[in-house]
Amino acid sequence: MRTVQATETAVSIWITREQAPSRAQMLELIRQALAERGLAPWEETEAECFAAGEDTLVIARPGHPRRAGYFFGDLEALLAGAFSCADGPSALYNAGDGYVLTVEPEAAGPALAEYGDTFPVTAEWEVHAREQGMCLMGENAIACLRRHFSR
Repeated sequence: MRTVQATETAVSIWITREQAPSRAQMLELIRQALAERGLAPWEETEAECFAAGEDTLVIARPGHPRRAGYFFGDLEALLAGAFSCADGPSALYNAGDGYVLTVEPEAAGPALAEYGDTFPVTAEWEVHAREQGMCLMGENAIACLRRHFSR
């Protein structure tokens, strides 16, 4: 048995006497719940699943779009990639053996992938990197790089 609640900002699904869904099944259940109520699907979904005995509770909400991440092995490659992009929300991190630049997906130009390698970035990774002191430029990194190195 399933009891479903869905709004534009949250979905909850209480499942009784069924096996807990896999991650893919959970996301499909959420999409289905939104569609059945005439609501638009979310671009990103944050979901949690709690199982106890024969009961499972799925709680979901719209997620935040992930930033695109690029790894650059040296400063020259970083600057070449960054200078080919428009200014905008971006951050720069020290990766020990190079640099990681994060940008909004729509601002990621092809030159970033030409000079750097794609790097998997999640919101959790950025929080962790900031907590570990890896953040070199937390806001508008591309504009800061351009300002400091384009003389």
